[in-house]
Amino acid sequence: MRREAWVEVGQLISEGAQAGLVLQQLSNWGGLERRIARPRIQKPGLALAGFTKHVYPDRVQVLGLTEIDYLLSLEPAQLGRALRLYIARDPCVLVLTRGLEPPDALMEAARDGGVPVLGSTLMSSTFISRVTRRLEELLAPTASIHGVLVDVLGVGVLLIGRSGVGKSEAALDLVLKGHRLVADDVVEVTVRPPDTVWGAANDLHQHHMEIRGMGILNITHLFGVAAVRDNKKIEVVVELSEVDEGDFDRLGTEGQVWPILGVDVPLVRIPLRPGRNIASLIEVVARNQLLKYRGHDSAREFQDKINARLAAAGGAGEWSPEPLPAGSSGVIPMTEVE
Repeated sequence: MRREAWVEVGQLISEGAQAGLVLQQLSNWGGLERRIARPRIQKPGLALAGFTKHVYPDRVQVLGLTEIDYLLSLEPAQLGRALRLYIARDPCVLVLTRGLEPPDALMEAARDGGVPVLGSTLMSSTFISRVTRRLEELLAPTASIHGVLVDVLGVGVLLIGRSGVGKSEAALDLVLKGHRLVADDVVEVTVRPPDTVWGAANDLHQHHMEIRGMGILNITHLFGVAAVRDNKKIEVVVELSEVDEGDFDRLGTEGQVWPILGVDVPLVRIPLRPGRNIASLIEVVARNQLLKYRGHDSAREFQDKINARLAAAGGAGEWSPEPLPAGSSGVIPMTEVE
């Protein structure tokens, strides 16, 4: 489920200390519930000269030394008209940088329009860089995914599959092996630049896990703080499914992906059957992903060797494994082995 992202002006003020924005409220007429919906800021520029067509009300408006000096240079009649036209575009918030004092006419026009005015002692360029970075984080697309997120050897592994397939049990086995739980049942995902997907648990479920027949377990209390983490980048998706739920990639060269908020994340599908050690298989998936980061793709290297051998023998085309007959276990009877 994807959610619309926006930030209230009041939240930006509270986030200011963490982001180093050095914000203070200069107005006292409210308006802190107004919404910022875009991470990019806007400097008014020509808007203060009367050309307000491209003023975007859902962006933070930053006024620096140039804008304030220009306003102070105008005649009172010109100043009042320019500010009325500008505030008529209903900007969500005005921010004055460099610790500048707002002109009385600006404050009067902002009060009439109910637009909050903030101040920062930072230089305009520094403030713009910091507020843009913070708004990109706060306004990143978010969604909730039914699954389990585990940090395995430093690789964020998202386990998905139908309800009751055994995702939580597999994650518990991984925790017992020394890996770390991030989120169970509901994973809150968000996109961070540049095109990376991060997952975390919501505040209510954080560091807890539900195991059928046992109920809710507090992983921190059971295994210590080293067994959990608050968030993790999702680097591979593992789908746990029954053997009869579809075809599986036997060679591992198909390059399957699972899109999350528009970002394609590598997908591995693991068929379930009695006796399989799913936790160990997931651990191997993580190790294989680490190898790929270092430029080693075992499946493709194996296929390249086979193709090279076929080419040397005068064969044509590329080799691929033959599909197993329906109901076959893949085991060759001893009587057929030469």
